Amino acid sequence: MATKKRVSERESNNTSFAVRMKKYILSKINSLLRFVDPAVPKKSHYWILPVYFIGKGNFSDNMLAIFETIKDDPKIKKIILTKEKNIKVEGKNTVIIPMGSWRAVWFLLRAKVVFVQHSIWLDLLRAKFQIHHPRGREVIQLWHGVPIKDLSHKNTGIINERSKLEMKNYKVITSSSTDKKNMKKAFWGVKEENFWITGIPRNDFLIMEEEELPGTYKEELRGLRTLIGNKKLIVYAPTYRETNADGRYYEFTEEELNKLEDYLIRNDAILGVRYHIFRKPDYYKKIIQRKNIVDLSAEVISDIRLVIRESHLVITDYSSLYVDATYINKKCISFAYDFKHYLETQRGFFYDFETIFPGEICLNFNSLLEALERIDEEATEASFGEIKRIQNTLFENMDRDNSQRVVDRVKSIL
Repeated sequence: MATKKRVSERESNNTSFAVRMKKYILSKINSLLRFVDPAVPKKSHYWILPVYFIGKGNFSDNMLAIFETIKDDPKIKKIILTKEKNIKVEGKNTVIIPMGSWRAVWFLLRAKVVFVQHSIWLDLLRAKFQIHHPRGREVIQLWHGVPIKDLSHKNTGIINERSKLEMKNYKVITSSSTDKKNMKKAFWGVKEENFWITGIPRNDFLIMEEEELPGTYKEELRGLRTLIGNKKLIVYAPTYRETNADGRYYEFTEEELNKLEDYLIRNDAILGVRYHIFRKPDYYKKIIQRKNIVDLSAEVISDIRLVIRESHLVITDYSSLYVDATYINKKCISFAYDFKHYLETQRGFFYDFETIFPGEICLNFNSLLEALERIDEEATEASFGEIKRIQNTLFENMDRDNSQRVVDRVKSIL
């Protein structure tokens, strides 16, 4: 036994040494590449589009919306950088390669345009070449949606030394003058003229005709319809909680789940549950085992826009997905069980949440259930009036040309 233990320890030490050596070699290569990078000519028709930075790497959301707009343009070389997930898209002059490959290093050195949905340091974390100083490049900051939560709060971890170096190269996408004002608070290192009011690219997926959707989206939409059948789809999609500030998801009791299950059966409805891809609660599987409750996580449906399109009602809390729902006049409920804690401790909001949310805000489960019971009985004129007010505040454009406006602005600066 002692001999086996010594062999195991020796193998472990050898593995640790190999890992350390690999990291050391990569750090030296990165130092060299950072020195060489400014001297490498950048090609304005090379556009980098990395997959989503969380999980195995979905190619969806704003990034896919941009790709769909330029996929048939042979003048643009579209370089999609992947992680574990196999990406299935087609386009003229398109390259799909692993982010961690040496070929990706070559394209990262040569590309003039880099799109990100968080930051270069996080979106391209798997790449062998870490771009610390994006000099000579145009970094198009797509973000995710219209932020309601305070992005500038210290608990988000968005602002660090790496992001400070990147900011001066950002072009930041916004949806309105109000949204622009808030994004300026978060990305304070960006010049005024580099905030673009174009609209959010992913919103195109909400209102475009079904036949215009990407092929993978059409497949997922058919699967979603099979899953829900003829029942009304109610979406429950809370945002993630700042666990570093003692944030917690709501844990439904057995009695509450029974009441929810009863409501769904009586109203011929399906509850589609989708927690944030970054963090799911431990009891997640217990919820989706209930009758008329199904899993609509990112592994099942890659883009929440497809779910919103099919939904009868959206239940969230402070997530910007309610803004997406508002874009197509969907009714919403906020289940804000930790409102005071979120406001004062976790992160807080850019807005007065009670005036920027176009529906009922429920602070406990009983008020949520009561709101569900009367949601279809409320005067539609009043509820849609609230939705219209939010639209006027958050969107300068209400169309399906958001992605095209972004692409046109990029081309205008090259």
